Amino acid sequence: MATISLQKFAIGTLLLVLAVSCGSSESKPTAESSKGGQRGLTVDAIVIQEVTLDQNITVTGTLFPSEEVDLKAENTGKLVELNIEEGKRVSKGQLLARVNDNEIRARLSKLEIDLKLAKEDYDRKARLKEINAISQQELDVAENKVDGLKSDILQSKAQIEKSEVRAPFDGTIGLRYVSPGAFVGANTILAKLVQDNPLKLEFSVPERYALGIEKGVKATFSLGYNPILHDATIYAFDPIIDQATRSLKVRAMVQNPKGKLIAGSFARVNLQMNTNSKTIIIPPHALVPVLGGQSVVLARGGKAFFQKVEIGVRTATEVEIISGIQPNDTLLVSGLIQVRQGMPISVNVSK
Repeated sequence: MATISLQKFAIGTLLLVLAVSCGSSESKPTAESSKGGQRGLTVDAIVIQEVTLDQNITVTGTLFPSEEVDLKAENTGKLVELNIEEGKRVSKGQLLARVNDNEIRARLSKLEIDLKLAKEDYDRKARLKEINAISQQELDVAENKVDGLKSDILQSKAQIEKSEVRAPFDGTIGLRYVSPGAFVGANTILAKLVQDNPLKLEFSVPERYALGIEKGVKATFSLGYNPILHDATIYAFDPIIDQATRSLKVRAMVQNPKGKLIAGSFARVNLQMNTNSKTIIIPPHALVPVLGGQSVVLARGGKAFFQKVEIGVRTATEVEIISGIQPNDTLLVSGLIQVRQGMPISVNVSK
């Protein structure tokens, strides 16, 4: 019996030694793991710096004529003269059409004859007045008659001008809508006159670029799917931002000496914006999508902190940050999937 008890004691002692040994073996990795946890996840980061924003922006626009007008006659009547040739260039003041004004011209001719006689009568009475052969009243009546006839003549000439349609500026005639001899009214459009050299390019830029818009700023544009670039120069813009679109309407002048550009065309406009303003640019892969926007991960005091940001212009290689982070913040650019809020991290800062 003593032998059996001794054997049990020996076996128990051996098991105890083995248990202690295994316990020591398992506790060693745990200590090392704890030590590694204090060191934290190793990540790459950059120090945020401000840069000057020189940004190319592309917007859509439309070509408009420099001047455009519907040709109409002010008087109602039959067209007795029509010098409108479709597609023909005309000069300012050139007679394009005339409504029948024979009665007015006949009256004008009679008034001019009456004026000549009235002037002769006035001159004769003026000589008689010098020798006191007539009264001052008789001379005044003769003078008033002359002045009245002059006014009637001016009125007749004004009526004749209303019967004529003249080109208000140099331009090109569009399609004609009437024929010679047609009866036209004050609202009848005879044709359209367009000044296509120069042309106006109209487009809008987002509000944040408004400060970069100035008179004389150059732009380039292409039409439709044609890759050829054309030049334009900004000459005017609205004094206020459109509250509906939060954009600024801009107009640029386009030279078109050969008439190759057609008004009404759709244009893709490229502007080199140099606002001379500082901004923050980060790589796109540093963004972490969150509900309702975007965030980034910053390193502060050896720990990771998520920060929501507002982004501006975004390209394939750069993202502009409008708000949320500041210069000299340390921005994580790797390990973004593994990190959690407040997690200890070890940072390798790239220069």
